[in-house]
Amino acid sequence: MKQAPYDQVWCVFDKDDYPDSQFNEAVRLAERAGIRPAYSNQAFEYWMLLHFHPHQGSALHRKDCIRLIHSALRELGFPFDGADKRISKELFGLMEGREAPGGPSRMMRAIQRARQIHEACRHLSPAAAESSTTVFQLVEALLQHR
Repeated sequence: MKQAPYDQVWCVFDKDDYPDSQFNEAVRLAERAGIRPAYSNQAFEYWMLLHFHPHQGSALHRKDCIRLIHSALRELGFPFDGADKRISKELFGLMEGREAPGGPSRMMRAIQRARQIHEACRHLSPAAAESSTTVFQLVEALLQHR
């Protein structure tokens, strides 16, 4: 970050089972260093879920999140077991696709859902905001360069 003139630097991470104090400190350390945190509480899969499911931000364990993603993708004829953390071209295309012709893309719906959940959080403790994600902010920043 100090060696090249970047407009923005992001750090993407999950809460997982780390203690609340460690997670909150990671967010604060990033922000103090001028790094934008793109976190998911509990897991990155929550961001994926918001592309397919209108979850409202109540506490959702990552195993249940994976189960919901699996169910939504199975309805679309797409295999997903949650074991492989990579997002294939096909899955990315599905996440970018539309639920209905002429409707918003799933990605835009995920951004909208994540923003609504994020705005409803008090933000005193990112660790207490389960389930939420700020990955939508990173995606919005990337979309500006599309």
